[in-house]
Amino acid sequence: MKKLLLAVLSAAVIVSCSRGPQAVVSAVVEGAGDSSVVLCKLNFNKFAPVDTFKTDASGAFNCKIDLTGNEPYFYYLFFADRQVAALILKDGDRVSVKASTVGGYSVEGSEESALFIELNGMYGKAAATFSTLAKEGVAAREASDEATLKEINKKLSRTYVDYRKDATRFVLNHPFSITSAVALFQKFNDNLAVFDEPSDVLLFRRVCDSLTVVYPKSEYVSSLNDEISRREAVANLNSKISSLTSVEFPELALPDINGTTRQLSELKGKVVVLSFWSTAQDEHKMFNKELEKLYGAYHEKGMEVYQVSLDIDKPSWAATVKSQELPWINVNDGLGIESPAVVAYNIIGIPSLFVINRDGDIVARDEFDPAKLEQIVVKNL
Repeated sequence: MKKLLLAVLSAAVIVSCSRGPQAVVSAVVEGAGDSSVVLCKLNFNKFAPVDTFKTDASGAFNCKIDLTGNEPYFYYLFFADRQVAALILKDGDRVSVKASTVGGYSVEGSEESALFIELNGMYGKAAATFSTLAKEGVAAREASDEATLKEINKKLSRTYVDYRKDATRFVLNHPFSITSAVALFQKFNDNLAVFDEPSDVLLFRRVCDSLTVVYPKSEYVSSLNDEISRREAVANLNSKISSLTSVEFPELALPDINGTTRQLSELKGKVVVLSFWSTAQDEHKMFNKELEKLYGAYHEKGMEVYQVSLDIDKPSWAATVKSQELPWINVNDGLGIESPAVVAYNIIGIPSLFVINRDGDIVARDEFDPAKLEQIVVKNL
């Protein structure tokens, strides 16, 4: 009897020790009925299906999820290709989920998941407001309604600032939560990150240091380290540029819409606005209108524009250049972000802009305020 009991206990210990990281999920998806729910794991920007679970008549199911490590990972429940819940699971979590096929869900038993819901709620509200205002701004600009546009821009600025404050408080209050890493990478659009100020690198570093203590092998910690290195490199470059009275520009030689290679150096002796853009972004096209005003006023006095497109679709780019009737030098090698021009000028986002004086020295970078850009051009003519 003792030998039998010892054997049973030994087997239990072996099973316990051999079990890998695991989470238990009990869920009810209202409206799913007698169907199925798909569980996917988020691998950065790509969903990878993990398993499919049969639901009963009430939409309920229970499952054990084998995790890939002891770090927290993002999992999503889908019903009929519609996301119904998002979870952040760690080893040992026993999670209860209540969701609906028409939207809205709650999670118990996972602090990280609860924080994720809180963060997504904050961001979703702000992002929706920002998107609505941006559309209203486009309509006001097209209607040349300057008064309304000015008011909308104020509201856009306030929406951005208010959310940035809320997100900062969230990050500072939860430095050991993986959701803080999510908050740091949020964007309102491709050109407006929530945390994009040079000083924000300190916030990235604080969260990274905290998460390294609890989740040293997390892929998200690795991403934070990469982003910190990138930002510090940009800061060092900008520091070098600002500490010098001038910096000679790197040469560019790219084909224009006619296939003729145009060198940036052929414009030496003029004040050059070097612009990096993409036809895929409407705001870039709108900024071209500001450049046209500047070009029209000062081209005859020695000002030129050399505009580099990072579009891969060259026919579409050429069509846009022609439809906008852009009068300056437009070039594109069709390599997108792989273009040598991106490396030469350390381009980390577009639009990006440089002003080069008559001596061939960089005197300004990323000044998109039309009035200030005009002042810089006039000063160097």
